[in-house]
Amino acid sequence: MASLTELLDKPILDPSGDAVADLADLVVRVPPSDPNRPVQTVDLYPPVIGLVARLKGPRGARDVFIPWDQVRRMGNDGVVLSSPAVNLKRFAKRTGEMVLRGGLRDRQVVDVEGHRLVRINDLDLAERNGVWRLVAADVSPSALVRRLPLGKRMSERIGRKAPLIDWAMVVPVTGAAAGGDGNGNGNGAGAQAVRLRVPRDRLSLIRPVDLADLLEQLTPQQSADLLEDMDEAHAADTLEELEDEQQSQILRAMDKERAADVLEEMEPDEAADTLQGMSDEEAADLLARMDREEAEEVRELLGYPDDSAGGIMTTDYVSVPQWATVGEVITALRVRGQAAAQGLDDPLPEALPELYVIAVERPPQRPTTRKNGTKARATSRPNAPALLATPKGPLTLEAEGRLVGIVALRDLLLADPEANLTSVMKPAECVARPLDNERDAARLIADEDLVALPIVDDEGKMLGIVTVDDAIDVILPTAWKKRMPRRYR
Repeated sequence: MASLTELLDKPILDPSGDAVADLADLVVRVPPSDPNRPVQTVDLYPPVIGLVARLKGPRGARDVFIPWDQVRRMGNDGVVLSSPAVNLKRFAKRTGEMVLRGGLRDRQVVDVEGHRLVRINDLDLAERNGVWRLVAADVSPSALVRRLPLGKRMSERIGRKAPLIDWAMVVPVTGAAAGGDGNGNGNGAGAQAVRLRVPRDRLSLIRPVDLADLLEQLTPQQSADLLEDMDEAHAADTLEELEDEQQSQILRAMDKERAADVLEEMEPDEAADTLQGMSDEEAADLLARMDREEAEEVRELLGYPDDSAGGIMTTDYVSVPQWATVGEVITALRVRGQAAAQGLDDPLPEALPELYVIAVERPPQRPTTRKNGTKARATSRPNAPALLATPKGPLTLEAEGRLVGIVALRDLLLADPEANLTSVMKPAECVARPLDNERDAARLIADEDLVALPIVDDEGKMLGIVTVDDAIDVILPTAWKKRMPRRYR
């Protein structure tokens, strides 16, 4: 194994032993992203495909490319070529290529295994069967000292204070490795040429709360780049852990279609809060790119004042008709969960402490329409088993109508499957109106020890819920919220 610093600036010798250039940089190839191709272990370690050689002449230095098939040997003492012929055309990095000194060294990266943001001080390479590969990032102080004149002895005295980070567990924070002139000076032209898709897939191993901590240390553009290739649902969960203003900044830095996809995966109330931090034009553009029904829910929430109960409520909850039995509801929940796991339907709400019983006399034969003209909450995808067939008709988990009771999930699981929901539900005694002050709604949740507060209109029709975490967000001052675990903010 050899470090990049130990290899750089060493002489490049022709077959006869004469020095013809100095080693300015190494070029590696990044395998193209192919979702249909299983990831191979070797794909995680980019191979060296050539050298950037610095030729010195009367008119100054010139960087040229030497392909790896012209290299006989490379080591700490320099490079020996197998052929004296060198193409004198100036080096230009191509798509799918990455330079190490000018593109990766000194860059910030995410250590996926350690869940931390670090800076690469050096890079380690290993040779096997004649192929050199990038295998690790060195973030130790000694690696930085090693790059100084006469720094090798000093680095040996300091020792390596941090272990090497396996390259398979490294993700650059920018969407590409910048180009360069061989001295670490990146150029803008090559900045978007390479995206390290394979290592980025490892970001799914990091919990959203830990990813959010990392994003807080990055610029909005760096954060957007880091989330670019991540699964939309995981990206949405990560953004929801951030403050509204930072959410808006990151979405603004994303590709518009990508931002709309992520917004669709966010909780409706979180998406609405995020859009409130954007201009009317930006918000309208993203809403127009979203799925029509998803966007309609968010628009409805945006219609309420910021400091109202409607402004902090979510429409992501489970509501069932009063005619259903306990067993039918449990089966419907199971069917929805299985369909969501196969990507055929929207998942159940992440927090599901209770279900809301709606006064529906007979099953609907088609999606209903709200008084304000918007579509009903039943937004299941057309190819999903959205409605469970029962003797009384199809059973939906997005029933619309007047709220008559609440069933705790624990009570539902312990009840007789043949029992009707009305026999296990509790009356909905604590409710709020959408225009009630948000602090009044939050205090009601705290005083009554509720996990969620139903929001209804003047006729008692269910509109949404305010969850306990949103109530905490309203009641606690900012200084206190920063002391709390992020999941409660």
